[in-house]
Amino acid sequence: MNILALLIFCLLLPAGVLADTKPMETQTPVAREKAEPSKAPVEKKKPEGLVIGKNLKVGMSLEEAIKLLGIPRAIKTKRGTESTLDSVSIEYANHGIVVHFLSGKGQVEALEILPQFAGSFAEGVKMGEKVTTMIGKYGVPQSMNASLAKYPERGMYFSLKNDVLVAAHVFARNSKLLSHQLYKNP
Repeated sequence: MNILALLIFCLLLPAGVLADTKPMETQTPVAREKAEPSKAPVEKKKPEGLVIGKNLKVGMSLEEAIKLLGIPRAIKTKRGTESTLDSVSIEYANHGIVVHFLSGKGQVEALEILPQFAGSFAEGVKMGEKVTTMIGKYGVPQSMNASLAKYPERGMYFSLKNDVLVAAHVFARNSKLLSHQLYKNP
């Protein structure tokens, strides 16, 4: 639970705690030169957005995920069948993502992609696309029915409605999360 305590502590810090609060007038001319932005044109890189499997992926550190996603909407804990399998879920409703990790571990164990997710997967698949697009990018699923397409070798499970992708779960290899065990079993 140390990670959860650290997360809550960081969220409670005032925004300006780490900022330099010295006024510019009291700085020396050398310090003022360093503080002023240079006049040279800076090439702005277009933000990529959230890309599952690229800048947001299972196995990344929880710290990196929080830096990328920002302040969560909700944090929930779930009891596992034993204490080593207790998990924490961090919900980012504005991004359409829920990050899952095992208590006491500092790595993202699973990503739950909600219907409102506006980003994409590294292969270019987005929520709301037809099943044929998914199959074109990932190949034929290991198993598929009207509501679920399974790619267990990739740790990916797509929820379907009327042949359209509506949600997904992406798990780390050999994830111990109960939801992963349920998806894996037929």
